[in-house]
Amino acid sequence: LTAMILSCLLFAQTANVQIVHNSPYPTVDIYVDEVLALQNIAYRTSTGVIQLPTSTVVGVAPAGSEVIASFPFTLEENGNYVVVASGIVGDQDNPFDLKASTLDTVAVDEENFALKVMHGVTDAPAVDIYANGSLLIENLSYGEFQGYLQIPPGDYTLDITAHGSIDPVASFYAPLANYGGLSGLVYASGFLSPTETDSAFSTVLTTPSGYTVQLPNSQTALQTEPGVQIIPTDFLVLQNYPNPFNPKTKIDYVLFSDSKVSLSIFDIHGKEINSLVDGFQDAGSKSVTWNSKDKSGNFVSAGIYFYRIGINGDFVTKQMILLK
Repeated sequence: LTAMILSCLLFAQTANVQIVHNSPYPTVDIYVDEVLALQNIAYRTSTGVIQLPTSTVVGVAPAGSEVIASFPFTLEENGNYVVVASGIVGDQDNPFDLKASTLDTVAVDEENFALKVMHGVTDAPAVDIYANGSLLIENLSYGEFQGYLQIPPGDYTLDITAHGSIDPVASFYAPLANYGGLSGLVYASGFLSPTETDSAFSTVLTTPSGYTVQLPNSQTALQTEPGVQIIPTDFLVLQNYPNPFNPKTKIDYVLFSDSKVSLSIFDIHGKEINSLVDGFQDAGSKSVTWNSKDKSGNFVSAGIYFYRIGINGDFVTKQMILLK
């Protein structure tokens, strides 16, 4: 244990804090109330959860040097926080800063992974983030955190686009299949136009234990325009809206001729959850609302679901995300 942690234990009121270093480039030391607490924290690494006084001043210094910036914090007793060092020292447009947000240490249950996302790329616009081709987060600006999403464990392709665009700026592979019951922060790091080889645009996953991994690049999952799929002369299926949603979402489609239609909801394991349409329908625009309930009328848990529309023997399957 560091002297800082030992000293914090003497305080009647403490909070639990994870510190993430996302300010290029120097390795830094962390001071708490002017006392050296943590040494040699490298760029794109993080601490585990440590205890800090609820009223404290955190100072940051290049390793072995004097403090260059200090930030006062007032925290809730026994609260959990993640603090991200971001921005650039000496930059007027994007100054060095410590950005704090709440921290979940676990997911709601073993069937989910608690995911928080932070935009830490100073020269990037507001972004949309897609998971396996479906919109996950919309209009996230620099310095902002997206609140926790409870997503099923699995392997994901994360596509990052400028807000409103479907052209990926970058794509990353996030293998989260073994993260059931856990939580983590994925933060965008670096620059779109880097001047150093270690500061290229990237995404980094860190967990409250301090485990950190830079997500590898991946092929995009945005193979076609999201939201629209056309089968010539037969029908058109739109992406459900809103997506993510809670508790209702609307599924729109267009029939170009009278057709036999089926519309069912499936969970991530391929089990049919509910059947919303099964019969003949006249040509025209159609809209169906799913209220997050199964066949028995019970609300389902948060996570990724799929809706499959069958029209005259042809099928389209799309992904959607239910938040709680």
